[in-house]
Amino acid sequence: MTDISTSQSQNRDQRILDAIQEKLGWQSPSLDLSYERLGDAGVTFLTRKSDLSHVRVLNLSWNEITDAGVRALAACPSLKNLTHLHLDSNKISDAGVQALADSAHLGRVKLINLTNNQIGDAGALALIKSPRLAQLEFLELELNRVGETRLSRFPDGAANSSLRWLNLRSNRIGSGTLEDWVQTGAFAPLTHLNLGWNRIDDVGAKLLAHSPTIARLETLLLNSNYVTDKGANALAQSRHLAQIRELFMHDNDFDQNGKEALNNLHIRQLLKKYLSGNNLSINGKRLNNSGLKALAQCPELAKVESLSLRNNHFDHLGLIALAQSPHLKNLKALNVMDNPIGNKGMVGLMESASFEGLRRLNLERTQLTSSGILALAVSKKISGLEELNVSHNDIGDRGAHMLAASENFANLQRLLMWNTHIGDAGLQALAQSPHLTQVDELRVSNNHIGPKGIQALAASDNFTRMKKLDLRNNRFSINTFTHFTQSPKFQGLEEFRY
Repeated sequence: MTDISTSQSQNRDQRILDAIQEKLGWQSPSLDLSYERLGDAGVTFLTRKSDLSHVRVLNLSWNEITDAGVRALAACPSLKNLTHLHLDSNKISDAGVQALADSAHLGRVKLINLTNNQIGDAGALALIKSPRLAQLEFLELELNRVGETRLSRFPDGAANSSLRWLNLRSNRIGSGTLEDWVQTGAFAPLTHLNLGWNRIDDVGAKLLAHSPTIARLETLLLNSNYVTDKGANALAQSRHLAQIRELFMHDNDFDQNGKEALNNLHIRQLLKKYLSGNNLSINGKRLNNSGLKALAQCPELAKVESLSLRNNHFDHLGLIALAQSPHLKNLKALNVMDNPIGNKGMVGLMESASFEGLRRLNLERTQLTSSGILALAVSKKISGLEELNVSHNDIGDRGAHMLAASENFANLQRLLMWNTHIGDAGLQALAQSPHLTQVDELRVSNNHIGPKGIQALAASDNFTRMKKLDLRNNRFSINTFTHFTQSPKFQGLEEFRY
């Protein structure tokens, strides 16, 4: 039995040596030895018998490494050029990371990944405050033991000024731990802090909110903790979160009051992130009606001339709340594409003085029908539109007639109506409209237009300025193509698609 065990051990050692030598032979700057089950002996062999000066990225995850193996790494002088060190899912504790923090050879390391180990507060803070790790930017400590035991003494020195990303997700951090960490100044240099899946309650949330050490944070994650309305309000009102752009607090214990406070903060974050000059584009952020209500109250809207809110899951109630904003007097372009505002939303929008200056309006895929077009056509507030997109709505010939008959569109230059269920009668109405004389771009692809509609467009004395025309995917005939090839109106276009 002993001989068998010895043989198995020798085979294992030989396999490890072969794996190390093979991958070192590639001379790649990235050395991936994850899942090789090196153990401390393998790591010791690697660091003592190999020249690792070419290695920039070293991955030793899932290798059954303990503090002894980490000490061997820390003592290896040929790791002087290492920038990324991955040690997740091993058996490393505070003593091991203290060796990393004290190493004279890891001064160029920018990222250390120690996810799923046995590291507590002392080890984590040793890394954060290490003067030897002067270039450390990213530190991953998810699934460790931070917060399990309160600090008995506070480590000396300031947090590393280069550190900007700290992941402490799924540890055992409560208000006591946060009180200690705030006092150590560990969060001071950070722009990204993940405290999700811990034991943080209102006391902890207030400690964070009142601490000047979070002043540089741009992203804070507190998902799956125990924060109620009091903690949520404290964070929402914190004067130290002036730089925050993203705050994630899913799965906590606050109710509507807390949600509204955080929603207001969320909107302020989005404004900081997406407001550029007089242009605000907040697309695909699931603002919902409550988000538009909060946005409407923001005085920053006063300088916004172009506002894009595509795909944000609000309906007519959200749009009406926005329409009542006192801060939108300078708005010239509005995009509400991919939101189910429907005809009720159009009525609310057309009654608002906030949108009197609109020049460009995108209503694509907003569940409009001809009734919504009627609200637009008879509005006393909207008369200066230069661009209108009503594509992917069930407007039909009736809606096209309403649009063609309205003086509100006398300044229209760009009209997009693809996939709106219009046929010959609808295009005939547009072609014969006395108000659409300024249109230079017309797109009516994916409709039911046949030869009669095309003939009416070709014969129309209107659309004399037209430069771009898109008629693809309609109901053409042989005679239709004769119009395309012989009509002077079509031959002189800059862009013609059919």
